[in-house]
Amino acid sequence: MSTTVFSDIDWSKDGKQVGPICLPHSPDDDAWGVIPFPAASIKNGAGPVVVVSGAVHGDEYEGPVVIAELLRQTQVADVQGQLILLPSFNAPAMRAGRRTSPIDAMNLNRVFPGDHFGSPTQQIARYVAEHIFSKADFYLDLHAGGRTLFIQPSAHVVMTEEMAPDLAKANARLADAFGVGITVQTSNMGDNRTSAGYTVARGIPTLAAEMGMGGWVTGESVQATRDATRRFLKHTGVLPGIDTVPGVQTRWTRIDGAHAYLFAPFDGFFERRFKLGDEVQSGQLAGLMHPLVRPELEPAPVYFRLAGTLYAHGLVGHVRAGQNLAVVTQDVLAP
Repeated sequence: MSTTVFSDIDWSKDGKQVGPICLPHSPDDDAWGVIPFPAASIKNGAGPVVVVSGAVHGDEYEGPVVIAELLRQTQVADVQGQLILLPSFNAPAMRAGRRTSPIDAMNLNRVFPGDHFGSPTQQIARYVAEHIFSKADFYLDLHAGGRTLFIQPSAHVVMTEEMAPDLAKANARLADAFGVGITVQTSNMGDNRTSAGYTVARGIPTLAAEMGMGGWVTGESVQATRDATRRFLKHTGVLPGIDTVPGVQTRWTRIDGAHAYLFAPFDGFFERRFKLGDEVQSGQLAGLMHPLVRPELEPAPVYFRLAGTLYAHGLVGHVRAGQNLAVVTQDVLAP
């Protein structure tokens, strides 16, 4: 496996190892530098290999906080198998507080399986895909709404037409163990280049989660992420003795294709007529689009295309054509 990425961490070695994954990078101000991506491997004999990642998007903070806590507190004797922690998967984006990397403007969650000799974002994706995900028995990817989204705290399971029934059931068990109020089945509008989409395609039981919103980080959102992550890790067996608190029974929902999303029809100011958690109907008024530079024109109504629950919505009122305004979910039966 050819790659320029290197690390002092030996992913096959027992013990606790903490250090950077280093991606060579030669920008204008540094001839022979690297981009460091913090990581840890805590391995103790035979058992499941569990990978937990945060900051795939750099403006989502609950995951990095909780994973860093696990990195500090988990000892080798606590582990059965191997726990691999990636607290700042997209380190350049996290340092900048941005969804995408400031180096190459790429979204790490839209480039898998990556490219060893592509852009920096593509290179780190490929290294993790081949050197870390290739070992995984379970994967947890911790997200939040970031600067652009208000969203209900929830677990996500990737759904594909080719998914084996056993994998769907394993993912459902992970969601039940995660124990938050909502689980969302999603195909991401058919784009499986996410880290979770990649691992699911490889047959690895996978759960993603949206555990914060608005680019905030609060004691409540961190605690909810901490509790759910601990339940996940205990369920997989990698941290059999970790202290947990009971979760709640999850409500299974689905983002049912492109019509579940509401997009801005043109540049302007969106006056929303809904709030998070509302029950909405197909054809119901969602809000008014006020033209940006044509004040003499009347605002244009925007309508929901599907009935369901208002699961997420954009944070800002000043929007561009095609920007996501809202997402509606529908209740479904558990797999």
